[in-house]
Amino acid sequence: MEKKQAEKLQKRVDEINQIFKGSWENIDSSALLTERAEKEFLLNKVGVNIRLTGNNKYYWGYQFKKFRSNIDLYGSNYGYEGIEGNKISFHKYSINQDYSQYSNDLWRFDSVEEMKGFVKGYNVMCEILENKKNKKVS
Repeated sequence: MEKKQAEKLQKRVDEINQIFKGSWENIDSSALLTERAEKEFLLNKVGVNIRLTGNNKYYWGYQFKKFRSNIDLYGSNYGYEGIEGNKISFHKYSINQDYSQYSNDLWRFDSVEEMKGFVKGYNVMCEILENKKNKKVS
């Protein structure tokens, strides 16, 4: 997805959020919620080159987005310097450092479900680390 397309999608999501902050009278909230969910899904799915379908496609799109931001914060167990979360791509059997499936493999998997489990587990561990850090501060 090009940068202009992503900016346009994000702008529309922000517009919908502003509509929901105001009066809900005379609006089709169901249609707006669906539109917002689809646009956020497209933004979250950037770099994901596996098929996401069904009711939980939004959940997995969010998990992949969260994984990218967690990589930016915490990095990976490999010594790669300067891994940028927004450049990570997800393919059927690997998570790669760049957009191509032939670039540096960060992790390899036997199936898509194994990769999804890894992504979810990584996100949960980052959340635990964040909670521990917040408890020490307070």
